[in-house]
Amino acid sequence: MPKDLEYKTSAFEDTVRWGTLENMYAFLRPDPDNPIEIPQGLDNVRVTSYESASPLTKVDETRWVQTVVVDYVLTDRQVVRQLVDQQVWESDDDGKTWYRTNPVPEFR
Repeated sequence: MPKDLEYKTSAFEDTVRWGTLENMYAFLRPDPDNPIEIPQGLDNVRVTSYESASPLTKVDETRWVQTVVVDYVLTDRQVVRQLVDQQVWESDDDGKTWYRTNPVPEFR
């Protein structure tokens, strides 16, 4: 596995597990024609678990995928929820920079 990808996915995990969820959107590939809209209400989510359901798997030289399971609580209702996050990571510059190319999960 490319080291830069390992660092990027680890940073994404840290952001989801311990950081501000709005920062997940910084991992997406920038698209000047379609600016990223960050949904409201992420401050109402507290992540309680982030576990790998499958390791990072190489699809081709520029694309890797992994699946994680995220447990979280909606703090205003104390409702426990779980989501499965299918992540797709791609690089356009021979593995120097990695971006998440599919949407980040929705916490409902």
